Amino acid sequence: MAEPAEETDRWLTAQIKAAAELVEVGSEALRRRRTGAGAEALEEAEAILDMAERETDDLLQMRARVFNEQGVVFQRRGQLEKSRDYHGQAAEICDELLDRGRDFASNAAATNLNLSSILLALDDQQRAEECGRKALDLLEQQSDADDEDKPANPLELGARQNLAVIFARQKRWDEANEMMERAGQIADELADAGRPNYLGQLAQGCQQLSVIFFDNEEFDDALRWGRRAEELSERGYQTLGRNILPIYIVSQINLISYYEKLGRYADAEDCLWKALDVAGNEPRILARGVGFYETCRKQADKRLEEGNLPRDEVQEGYDDLMEQVEAAGGLSEVRKRAQAARRRR
Repeated sequence: MAEPAEETDRWLTAQIKAAAELVEVGSEALRRRRTGAGAEALEEAEAILDMAERETDDLLQMRARVFNEQGVVFQRRGQLEKSRDYHGQAAEICDELLDRGRDFASNAAATNLNLSSILLALDDQQRAEECGRKALDLLEQQSDADDEDKPANPLELGARQNLAVIFARQKRWDEANEMMERAGQIADELADAGRPNYLGQLAQGCQQLSVIFFDNEEFDDALRWGRRAEELSERGYQTLGRNILPIYIVSQINLISYYEKLGRYADAEDCLWKALDVAGNEPRILARGVGFYETCRKQADKRLEEGNLPRDEVQEGYDDLMEQVEAAGGLSEVRKRAQAARRRR
């Protein structure tokens, strides 16, 4: 007959194994954007772990994974406070395991990165920065201990991208630029290694950074990062296809707005027609183009000429655009579809 302690250990091992299998099912469901199925598997895994009589390191590792993945579930459902709480509990467990000398740095970095993203969305910039730096420190420590030839880490890309946005919101312009530049290098390394999907992720980060710079009238950097977002989304479109098209559309709309604000009307028009060439009669671009030409038509001749788009060219462009608008169902239909597309983002 097995001793009671042996029986308890055997049962605990079985619980951890069952929970691990459910976590794999839940994680795969989340990767496939099947949030409901993922949540169901993770809730069952948590219930199994709650029945355990002892909290061993192996069980804590599994609990940290469950909490981290559940944080992703609530983030996708728009329940950011719950997401923060689950990621926060996971981060506390990671700290405890690291203090015990367990090899859990990668999981801890991923958890702190997720927590940083949620805190940033909740505008808790101080804590977001703390968690982002912690994730980056863990990754750098791990890199120092490994070979120099170790491939680029997507987690480092995410951590640096988050920190760039945080620094920009705090008007720490040089630090924001430096962080995003390094993130760009990592995205390029990943793409060269056959992982171009991270180009889209970085394009979104560059868009976000560009908007912050522009809102603060840091126009040179705003255009720089807007152009970088355009270049990244174009590269991604060549390899990933239409899945990245929404990112490209937003990058072009932003650039049209930036150039229009600066009175660089010819540059804005170039962005408009380039976007239409790539995306076709996309309603958001058509609607933005109508707004652009309406703004131009209200300007004085001298201002249009200074922007390298004289009035006759404005009228010609407007007429050509309205032909495409009519072909797409008319202006009211285009605007209705553009609003619907913005709501889906």
